[in-house]
Amino acid sequence: MKLHRLIYFILAIGIISSAILIYFYIIQRDFTKNHREFLISINKLENANAGLTYLILENSLYVYHNQDEISQNAKELENEYNNLVNSNILKNKNYKSVSEGLFNLKKELLFDLENIEEYLMTNAGIKNSLVFLTRHVENATSLNQEDKEIFLKANQILKHFHDAIKMQDLDYIDGLDILIHSNSQSSKTQEFINVFNLHANYLLKKYPPFINITKQVLKNDTHLSIKRISNNFSKLALNDFQALDIFASVIFTIFILSLLTIVLLFMKYQRENKKLLKTKESLEYSNTYDMLTGLFNRKVLEDDLSKSDFPHILVVNIDGFKHYNDIYGNNVGNILLKDLAKFLKLLLRVTNIPKCKVYRLGADEFGILFEDIDKKIAFDIGIELEKNIADHLFSIEKLRLNLTVSIASNCITPILENADLALKLIKKEQRSHVIEYKESLNLKRSVQENMETLELIKNAIADDRIIPFFQPIINLKTLKIEKYEALVRLQLLNGTFLSPFKFLDISKKTPYYYEITKIMIAKTIKVAEKFPKYRFSINISMVDILDDEITDILYESLKSHPLVCSRIDIELLEVEHLADIERVQEFIQTLHKFGSKVLIDDFGSGYSNFSYFSDLDIDIVKIDGSIVSEITTNERKLHMLKSMHQFSHGMGMECVAEFVETKESALLLRDIGVEYAQGYYFSQPLQMPLESDEVTI
Repeated sequence: MKLHRLIYFILAIGIISSAILIYFYIIQRDFTKNHREFLISINKLENANAGLTYLILENSLYVYHNQDEISQNAKELENEYNNLVNSNILKNKNYKSVSEGLFNLKKELLFDLENIEEYLMTNAGIKNSLVFLTRHVENATSLNQEDKEIFLKANQILKHFHDAIKMQDLDYIDGLDILIHSNSQSSKTQEFINVFNLHANYLLKKYPPFINITKQVLKNDTHLSIKRISNNFSKLALNDFQALDIFASVIFTIFILSLLTIVLLFMKYQRENKKLLKTKESLEYSNTYDMLTGLFNRKVLEDDLSKSDFPHILVVNIDGFKHYNDIYGNNVGNILLKDLAKFLKLLLRVTNIPKCKVYRLGADEFGILFEDIDKKIAFDIGIELEKNIADHLFSIEKLRLNLTVSIASNCITPILENADLALKLIKKEQRSHVIEYKESLNLKRSVQENMETLELIKNAIADDRIIPFFQPIINLKTLKIEKYEALVRLQLLNGTFLSPFKFLDISKKTPYYYEITKIMIAKTIKVAEKFPKYRFSINISMVDILDDEITDILYESLKSHPLVCSRIDIELLEVEHLADIERVQEFIQTLHKFGSKVLIDDFGSGYSNFSYFSDLDIDIVKIDGSIVSEITTNERKLHMLKSMHQFSHGMGMECVAEFVETKESALLLRDIGVEYAQGYYFSQPLQMPLESDEVTI
């Protein structure tokens, strides 16, 4: 790190530390203020609640007491609660539980205030009646003289009412005769009794609910909820204060660590410089050389090609190198690459060719670049290299391994691209191990044709020109068409159709193949809906079965067409490439649930076909056309067909003979007992199935 950068770093530490300290002061100040305000508010709420309870208790003990103070205190309690709920500190998500507690407290407060309101209304009525009765008895002086017993009874009842309300106990009036009865003929006496009994009846009715509501109001458990909220807040606040302490400690620790870091940076300055220089050298080396073999890398080759006036290259590729890695492991593979690199350098040193360099192009491929060399000499060097490598035993620990290589020689630009094309050709044909790129090989033309075909496929999909043709499959016993096989065609702009062998294999290496399969499924099902008397078969390859998207589309298409699905059969192609037999059997079982039948196509074209029948629930086999087409001229092929037919019947399967092109073949197949036939003798593939199902031989 340069000195000026270190100075900037120190300044940054100072600025950041100052900013953190200011921030810490602000949050600590605000938190303390909000904490204090909340505590004051909750204390006021607690005091207001306690005061209200006291006033109600006092009010309940006196016969007459001013109730305005209670109403005012209840209003203050409500205001204090609102102040508490709006406290700034509750905006902090850490105090969510306090906010929830206050929310629940509101329900309790509202309940208490409703009870107090009811208490005040009931209390007013009762105490007004008591005051009235007291005065009513006191004013009955004449009654005291004329009917002392009634007067004493009235005083006794009045005392019971007063005792009941003071002691909050209905036992003082329960079971007692609270009403006055007299046979006195005095109108004043009867008027006194009637008024007294009227109020006594009112009190008897109101006392039970009044005492009940009074007890509820005086019980007042709200102060416990307030206390719980206060305790919870204090606990959370204590955690925050502890967090602030930790934060302060962290700031101090960061400051100390920053100082120590600066000291360490100064101490390690020289050592880091040395490491950076080594890293730079390593990067420069990896930019030029291959890290495994020590040869020049592809980038250097490309630079050298751009500077060379007359370059000529040999591209050397190890045959089947993947198998060495799979069998012996990557470690042995890496040693092989290093040993081959040394061997190439040694061989070229022996040839004594000037201006010759060896490169590793990547993976198992090497390049040898010559400057201004005769093509024949370069080709001969390639032949000699291939022979010497094939004859050499590479020793790795206790292993003795042979390598074979393929070599492409080229001096025609673009150098590397043309050499790669030649190498692909030699790998494909395997006629020799060394090839020279020539324009006469037409390798670029093949690439161009592939590109043009892909463009045709792309446009055909976009223009809906992927068309299914249908070739009939005939029941040889009834001479009726029972089924059609759907065969893909690409319609050209001039209206003609392209056969699948001209475009389908190329499409399999692209996403277009998936689109073609999807189109064929959809269009075949659509045609099957129009021709309910026929079955239809769709070709599905092993690659399709392993593709979840394609199988899901097939299943969904069958499920969404319940009237057609039982007439859609599937022909399995490329069975010799079957890799996951359990997956294929699961696929077949799913198709059987829809009522579909499963056919194996080209039966007899591969030696391994027979081994699958014990594990797969196949319904029909299609005997390969290479056998069927020669049964009238080749006894061996006829014997093979009979054996296959007999084998199929023994396994409970029916047979379809493909490529039936002559009347003689059709008659012979019928005599043998083959159930179905398909071929140009009966019909070429058609754009639409025939209305009539009758055929003749």
